[in-house]
Amino acid sequence: MTAPQSLSIQQNLTIRLLRVLRYNKARIERAITLMPKAHQPLFNVLPFLLHVNHPDLPGYVDGHAIPMGINNYTFREDIASALITCFPEQRHLFTNIKEIWPRQRSIEALILMGSIGTIAQTEHSDFDYWVCVNGQDFSDAQLEKLQQKLTLIEQWAEHEYKVEVHFFLSQIDHVRQNNFGIADGESAGSAQALFLKAEFYNTNIVVAGKAPFWWLTPEKATHKQYQGLYSTLEKGGSPDINWFMDLGHIDRLDASELFGATIWQLSKAMDSPFKSLLKIAKLEVYLANIELGQPLCNVLKKHVHRGAEAPGSVAIIDPYGLMFDQLISHYKSQGQKEDVLLLQQCFYLKCGAKLSEPLPQGQKPNFKRKIITAYAKAWGWTRSDLHYLDNQHSWSFHQKLQFSRQIHRFLLKCYRRISAQLTPEQQVMDVKDMTVLGRRLSTFYSKKANKIDFLRRAFDAESYCERVTVSLKQLKNGEQIWRVYAGDQLSKSGIVDEDQKISQADNAISLIAWCVSSRIIDSRTQVLLDYNSGEISELDLNDLLKHLCKHFPPVKVSALTRNQLLAPERIISCMVIVNFPTLRQKANVEDISMIYSTSWGETFVCHGEESLDALWLDMQDINNPAACFVFIPRGNQHSRIHGEFIENHAMSFTLLQ
Repeated sequence: MTAPQSLSIQQNLTIRLLRVLRYNKARIERAITLMPKAHQPLFNVLPFLLHVNHPDLPGYVDGHAIPMGINNYTFREDIASALITCFPEQRHLFTNIKEIWPRQRSIEALILMGSIGTIAQTEHSDFDYWVCVNGQDFSDAQLEKLQQKLTLIEQWAEHEYKVEVHFFLSQIDHVRQNNFGIADGESAGSAQALFLKAEFYNTNIVVAGKAPFWWLTPEKATHKQYQGLYSTLEKGGSPDINWFMDLGHIDRLDASELFGATIWQLSKAMDSPFKSLLKIAKLEVYLANIELGQPLCNVLKKHVHRGAEAPGSVAIIDPYGLMFDQLISHYKSQGQKEDVLLLQQCFYLKCGAKLSEPLPQGQKPNFKRKIITAYAKAWGWTRSDLHYLDNQHSWSFHQKLQFSRQIHRFLLKCYRRISAQLTPEQQVMDVKDMTVLGRRLSTFYSKKANKIDFLRRAFDAESYCERVTVSLKQLKNGEQIWRVYAGDQLSKSGIVDEDQKISQADNAISLIAWCVSSRIIDSRTQVLLDYNSGEISELDLNDLLKHLCKHFPPVKVSALTRNQLLAPERIISCMVIVNFPTLRQKANVEDISMIYSTSWGETFVCHGEESLDALWLDMQDINNPAACFVFIPRGNQHSRIHGEFIENHAMSFTLLQ
């Protein structure tokens, strides 16, 4: 009996390609299945809008030599159907497609990354696309035109479908060299270049154009082997070199990036704590296995290359599932039961499966529900456990706050553990990137005298209150405690639901300012005041609320610009509040409080005349000082108090009405 002949390099590459294509097709089908029906046509429409440039379609940019057209992109019936659904009045354009079809092909590939097409996809998931181009083929002006086109399409998707789309213009040679720009907005810059590429390889879906050649290399290939295999591809061969692009290899991660990646995730956690909790945990697991373990993307690739053989069946390969299994295995081995439970809860909430809600009659469970159900059974969760998590919108404020604190406590624990294991030489990061991210973290997490702390939330819109109750408690020593509760606590026969307590402070100004800063209340909120409130009335609180919302709106720390954070800190808004807690018949200035915000996103509340002296000193060396306002509660002595205040202070203050 003759021994079986070994497969050639090309045959091996072709077999892997077929399995990768099958996996990619399955991811696309999953992505469309999990989208709301109204959004499903977008999956085919968005690539088409990048492919063409027509004045009757979104994304049109006027001028010559506009980069457009996606390599290997063809017009199919499902694309035509999606276009007619979205643009019925432009039906004529799609029946004679040759008239608008581009001759040029400037875009090498359009690739999705992130949660789309995985068990973590929800109806609110962002579409994060890499638009891959050979940057050296275009002038800066042309790339600027392409970016303009991408921005117009993003705006159209947001305006027409309320879908958040991000196109990241990615120059292939830059990606190959792990150069992802500077840290600003959605870009991590030098904070986690190699980790970003690993994340990309782990979650990408080729929507149109060329595939990353990385997909065809063995999971344990070295850089030299990767280059050797790529050099075997030929035009017209099988596989054809024109089907692929070289975004670079990745065989192991670099510990020197872990510090920057951790800081970046702490920064992202200000907006998406569930996602960041899982990702920062993943960084800690990477560090634990940095010498022996492979990047998760290579583990995924190994499963895909196995084809239909268990456990590599396409039906159960999911990037987020693989990641989560790895995390749970690590933290269980460390005996960290509380962390394991928190990770399970956050993972479940991130996926949004809502297993406690029955499926509509006649509807079969999709792949996502099947996988999450298997997890819940393995964890031993009861129907009550699922119902509790599925109804987090009805949690008391106290329950939400406790859960949020657990998440942020875990984030900071991971950060400290990772930092402690890295030598100073391994904590490598561009100086300016470090400054930007460091100042964001300082703004959000640091404690400072008189600073209004940020609410470390896990939930956003659900923390907002349409109605709150404010109460005052006078202590025997003369001190005061001001409390704010969610909802109407005055119509409950004197029984206050302490589970609905939001916060407390030793003065009403700090309390209301914190609530505004934390996006708990705004000018639409009805503020109810308990009867025992001293001189302060509901009208006073509502006037204060109105001015705070206008001049000190909530700060989104992650949105602070790079330029803001690299420039010296300065005061950008200031309001002095006179005689807020004193008797309204008093005609003299007896009490002064001041609230001010800075260009680094911090807000402070100070009390006493000396706070104005400090403000005057801070303003002396500023070329364009911030506008300063003064607010005095309504009353018969309003004009006299204002006159005395202006006479006693040299600075210019605008009176708020």
